[in-house]
Amino acid sequence: MKVLVVMLLVLVTAASRNVLWVLDGSPCDLPWQAALFKGDKFICGGTLVARNWVLTAAHCHVPGYINVRLGGRGNKDPGVSEQRRLSAKVISYPRYDPATKDGDLMLVKLLQPVHINERVKPLPLASHCPVPGKTCQISGWGSTTSPEVTFPEDLHCAKVTIVSEEQCRRIYPGSITPNMVCAGEPRNRADSCQGDSGGPLVCNGVLQGVVSWGMAVCGRKGQPGVYSNVCQAVPWIRRYIRG
Repeated sequence: MKVLVVMLLVLVTAASRNVLWVLDGSPCDLPWQAALFKGDKFICGGTLVARNWVLTAAHCHVPGYINVRLGGRGNKDPGVSEQRRLSAKVISYPRYDPATKDGDLMLVKLLQPVHINERVKPLPLASHCPVPGKTCQISGWGSTTSPEVTFPEDLHCAKVTIVSEEQCRRIYPGSITPNMVCAGEPRNRADSCQGDSGGPLVCNGVLQGVVSWGMAVCGRKGQPGVYSNVCQAVPWIRRYIRG
């Protein structure tokens, strides 16, 4: 999880979130949560969306094979429920712009499909776009403190609230597109942050967003995290996972 290269991706005061950290979070188990590795080095989070497909962020792309782990709670020691797969190929969203992080989505096809059980199973995709004010869940293995970093052993979850597109555009003028959705929590420091890009934003039991970018210092009041808006890309995602 010590992925510090993300700091090199700073856009003025914004940074890609290559390891989601969840401030004010608590340990949790999620059967759709994926961990992506290059060799044995953690690079990003992801979400199982079909037996042989994981959705993550496009800026998580690395050359060569990606090792994908599912069903594991800890970030180091393998568990009895853990399943590991190699990537067969990766497909970035065709509208992805690495300069602005617009359309920051990538599909990872697994070389072999996973075995579906209670500890490993796909998360449904959103059928509609997020509603402002809705409480959702974020998750990851990133730091639980900011600006200093403290990486937890186990997967952590936290609750955040969807921010309207209009409000988000006022907070980040010139940076927000319809392919993005903002979520934060004004009552505490719950937030995603450096290190957990590609992790899920889950609302009402469906995948609504993918961790993309935010401010270099996380958990600040009035500065929500920015997620790729899954509802805008559902036809593209389904075309591949059904094919």
